[in-house]
Amino acid sequence: MVFDITPILNGETDKMDFAFDYLPERDGVVAALFPDIVFEAPISAVGYVRNRAGYMFIHADVSLNYKTACARCAEPVEGKMNFSFEKDIANGGVDEDNDDYIFVKNQKIDLSEPLEEELLLVLPAKTLCREDCRGLCPKCGKNLNLGDCGCEKSQGDPRLAILKTLLK
Repeated sequence: MVFDITPILNGETDKMDFAFDYLPERDGVVAALFPDIVFEAPISAVGYVRNRAGYMFIHADVSLNYKTACARCAEPVEGKMNFSFEKDIANGGVDEDNDDYIFVKNQKIDLSEPLEEELLLVLPAKTLCREDCRGLCPKCGKNLNLGDCGCEKSQGDPRLAILKTLLK
């Protein structure tokens, strides 16, 4: 989402509101790092760009719904998330390699880049269907949340059996 901030740069106003929907690209960074997360509806971002005596920043409130599989039992999980972020805007005088800023190009800023950066930070690395998820049996693959499978529980590596005598 490219946003034209010409009125702020010309001094006509000190605040501009924006609202947009964003769906991460299938070949983008978010999809590459979180291939098991599916965004069925676009991510909603609402916020503003503000100029306070030459210090410009964006503020955005983001809400999203996603679907993924539980990391332990592979059952489907639906998640909802709301978060906010702020990012500084630079209009020159700062090295373009600095990731702390959004850079103005042709009187416009790209709002999708900071949104993707924040998504990478807030999306859970591991999603569980519930906190006490028991996962799958390593022998037969049964979902242990539905009950015991009846498989013999492993007694551990026989080469380490001698270590059990140290606890006695």
